[in-house]
Amino acid sequence: MPSLPVLDLHGKVLASLKAGSNLIVRAPTGSGKSTQVPQMLLDSGLCEGQILILQPRRLAARMLAARVAEERASELGSEIGFQTRFETLVSRDTRVRFITEGILPRLLLTDRKLSAVSAVIFDEFHERSLANDLGLALVKDLQEKHRPDLRIIVMSATVDVAPVAAYLGNPAIVESAGRMFPIDIRYLTTPPSPKTPVWDLAADAARALIGQGAPGDILVFMPGAYEIRRTAEAIGERVRSESVVVLPLYGDLPADRQRRVMEQLTHRKIIVATNIAETSLTIPGVRHVIDCGLARVARFDPGRGFNTLFTEPVSADSADQRAGRAGREAAGTCVRLWTAAHHAGRARRTTPEVLRVDLGETVLYLRMLGYDSVNEFRWFEAPGEAPLDAAGRLLTLLGALNGAGNVTELGKDMADFPAHPRLARLLLEAGKRGAVRLATFAAALLSERPFLAGKPEYPEAAHRHEIASDFFGQFCLLEKISASGFDAGLCARFAVNGGAARAVLRAQALFLQHCRRKGLHTHDVQDAPAALALCLLLAYPDHLAARRDEGTLICNLRDGRRGELARDSLARSARLLVAADIREAKDAKHALRTVLTLATEIKEEWLREHFADAWSEESAVEWNSVAQAVDSSVRRRCLGVLIEEKTSTGANSPEVSSLLADTIVAKGLKLSGWDGAATDLINRVAWVAQQFPDASLPRFTDEDRSLAIHALCEGERRYDNVKDKPVLPYLQQLLSATQRDFVDAMAPQSIELPSGRRLRITYEPGRQPRARTRIQDLYGMRNTPRVAGNRVRVLMEILAPSNRPVQITDDLASFWSVHYPEIKKTLGRRYPKHEWR
Repeated sequence: MPSLPVLDLHGKVLASLKAGSNLIVRAPTGSGKSTQVPQMLLDSGLCEGQILILQPRRLAARMLAARVAEERASELGSEIGFQTRFETLVSRDTRVRFITEGILPRLLLTDRKLSAVSAVIFDEFHERSLANDLGLALVKDLQEKHRPDLRIIVMSATVDVAPVAAYLGNPAIVESAGRMFPIDIRYLTTPPSPKTPVWDLAADAARALIGQGAPGDILVFMPGAYEIRRTAEAIGERVRSESVVVLPLYGDLPADRQRRVMEQLTHRKIIVATNIAETSLTIPGVRHVIDCGLARVARFDPGRGFNTLFTEPVSADSADQRAGRAGREAAGTCVRLWTAAHHAGRARRTTPEVLRVDLGETVLYLRMLGYDSVNEFRWFEAPGEAPLDAAGRLLTLLGALNGAGNVTELGKDMADFPAHPRLARLLLEAGKRGAVRLATFAAALLSERPFLAGKPEYPEAAHRHEIASDFFGQFCLLEKISASGFDAGLCARFAVNGGAARAVLRAQALFLQHCRRKGLHTHDVQDAPAALALCLLLAYPDHLAARRDEGTLICNLRDGRRGELARDSLARSARLLVAADIREAKDAKHALRTVLTLATEIKEEWLREHFADAWSEESAVEWNSVAQAVDSSVRRRCLGVLIEEKTSTGANSPEVSSLLADTIVAKGLKLSGWDGAATDLINRVAWVAQQFPDASLPRFTDEDRSLAIHALCEGERRYDNVKDKPVLPYLQQLLSATQRDFVDAMAPQSIELPSGRRLRITYEPGRQPRARTRIQDLYGMRNTPRVAGNRVRVLMEILAPSNRPVQITDDLASFWSVHYPEIKKTLGRRYPKHEWR
């Protein structure tokens, strides 16, 4: 047994577990907690059943199990076993089982009480994967309700102990300082050029370490398998004269090649690994770490509608974990391929997965386990209502949940498929329709980075099928490239990235393996492209799109959104399509636009068959600012997408007329028919209403004016037809006959003068009525005219023959007796031809 720091905690660990059911073990990376704590429990006699140890990665589960089995001189799969999604090595005799985190919910689906399990150990909990958070919550709930004897142990090197302890009810905490040797951390002095590949930086750093004579093996961190291969190539070119062996280490590597990194070799080892080597496993002989500072991080991809791995900078605590690998056995070195200033700006901790990923698969598991309200589920850290509600809506749309939120039979099949519910539905439907090979390719294409490095040129086979599909086009293209053995010239001609294309094919092989395990037939029928199109519609109903017309690539999307289909899409002539990738992108002017890619043509009859309840039809009226008229239309929608709109420019209706009137009012469009006569009537009515408040006359407020315009527009849809219409008749309709007679009597428009002419009277609310006329027209009128039942005098503006005012008065009698004699003398000399009495 190796001398490991965690062995010093043996007594404390067992004493704590004898006193209580829960325990937190905090010990540095390399202290031996992952291999030794399970053995402590096994040998203590405290656990009659199995001990489960959750690991974040398949490689860690397999290699830790192998290490423990070796230490106990037992065959792997007997006393010590492991289980991942793709590989299981256990037996009836297995007492300690290392499992990947996603296995635990599936075990609970099989046995809700974990009756054969005595303890669950959550290793590397600081990584805060969604599966680990979910697993801890499920096991804690089980412990509280049914299994108080079940022991829960949380282990980590850097976990924040306080919140975990509070969640577990203040369990015992055991900590080890570990044994850590000094680490010389080095940064780049200047930021690297964006054009310099990260693998070249790493190879240069490795060459420099070897050139300095630093002994010991080197561990290089890279984000993924592609970067690992490029790094291995670059190191091979730069240090080929040195006595070194370059070993890759990532999850999909065969087990025998993974085991080589743990072997003692005569040559210096340079291990190029993903963050799989950051925790759990201590690789012997490593004295130096070269850290590119990047990792693949699972995050919800709104463009594709499920979680995707993005390459992002690692947090500061992850960088510290990586650096710690260099100081496990002796003093070491960590070369960080970024500057110290850049390091200061890094996030301190990685955001927990539960706060950054899609929860569709998780919510489906919880529903399967009988949790009716996922919002009230006792999460270790709750994700918030919005993502949970969004997950529920998606699962309902995919048919995994019914309207009441219960899991359907289809949902049970989807939950049993090791993939996101979208991809599970895609593959399950493909199994029914004979398109599994094409569907697994589509799933792989959606799961991996694009392999097209430029504008695609598709082989002739891609254009032969009646259903236009970018998936089928890329499938035909990759078949051609693969058949050539990934010929470099052919890859260049068709703009194919060979490495990315191989990754897609590897992912497709894994999906095919899943399908075979589910018993799905994997030979495609002749019309598989059409079957794939329908399967994509059922997996992506919320990505339905309808082109607005034949002359544009602009498409209607769900809930009134719009997007533009990629110009190089094979589906650019389709009327209806499903775009598996919908994302925001910036154009040349840095303006955001919604771009639709990975599109496939679909048929309207499929929508009617499979989404019969998702159709709606509505009538709508809209103002056409170009035609200056109201258009009426009938709109058909499916799944919230406008499929068809029929516009009528001839039919009128009350809604059409009303919108025309509302638009005239809101926009203040000019009505030439609203002339002086109309204004005079309004003023007369308003004036009389002030004089006689009890008469219940309209005040001609904005509302009254709007009523008149609505009457004016009745039966019309065009502004041109109403703008010159006389408004007066419609204003008069707002008054009853009695009211009109009353207004005419109390505020006559004019009165007859002795000369026989008519004297027009002007009314304005709040002012005295006014009239203006020449002196000669007033001869014979001794007294001031009165209105409002003789209660109000009219203010007279008396004009000279030149129409210039000479007097304003409401007392004609006084005017004739006092002022007229002098005015007569003056004006008579000036205008002798006029009559002067």
